Amino acid sequence: MTETPGRDPDVLTTAELATKLGLSAQTVRRMANAGQIPALKTGKDFRYSWQAVREVLRQPHQQPGEPAHDPADDHAAPPAKGAGYRAQRRARTGAHQPIQPDTP
Repeated sequence: MTETPGRDPDVLTTAELATKLGLSAQTVRRMANAGQIPALKTGKDFRYSWQAVREVLRQPHQQPGEPAHDPADDHAAPPAKGAGYRAQRRARTGAHQPIQPDTP
């Protein structure tokens, strides 16, 4: 990715964020439209702060319709993996490359 002079390197396009997270641009747009990641609507597309997206994706995953996390319930089973789980995992580890599936 080449930087444009005067452009904030923290601000990414949908395609740039998708590449960093190892997801499709369509998935990133869906996550933005669903409010799963912070985004600024620019015409028909979005712009994303890499720092803000990483902070959000580092938070524990919550399935739609589930109550908010209660620290008193830390003995409970971990939440199920859902949409955006891989992106959250990459953001937590700081990975910029797609994670290859585990092979048996």
